[in-house]
Amino acid sequence: MPENGKSPPANLKLFWQNSLKFRYLAIGAWNTLAGYAIFAGLYLALSKYIGYMVIAVLSHMIAVTQSFATQRWIVFRSAGNVWAEYMRFHIAHLGSLAMGLVGLSLAVEILSIPPLIAQAMITALIVIASYFIHQHFTFRKGKDV
Repeated sequence: MPENGKSPPANLKLFWQNSLKFRYLAIGAWNTLAGYAIFAGLYLALSKYIGYMVIAVLSHMIAVTQSFATQRWIVFRSAGNVWAEYMRFHIAHLGSLAMGLVGLSLAVEILSIPPLIAQAMITALIVIASYFIHQHFTFRKGKDV
């Protein structure tokens, strides 16, 4: 509840509850920032010891787990089999990881863009595709695969 003791307008709560796309956008923004922050933190802490591509894989693994939790419970409100959804989520993100690694490598090695800037650019491109992958594959309604 806000400091003034009043709850948000009922229509805002209703909008949040009923709008899958709004929840996806809000939580997606959070997950995107969290994922980039994880990459940046690991890069700043470890880039003297390991390459940016290894850091990208490590940060991806951490960020995907965090993202799964928020998307499952807040966005898609899934009651499906957690393990099956978690596996589909990781499978869906393997494509994102591959796209991200190729894009990151090209941006850094060919275009000479610093890794932190390149990662931000690549992340933005992947966000759009993720919505459709999760809606139609990861958290689809129906039988678990």
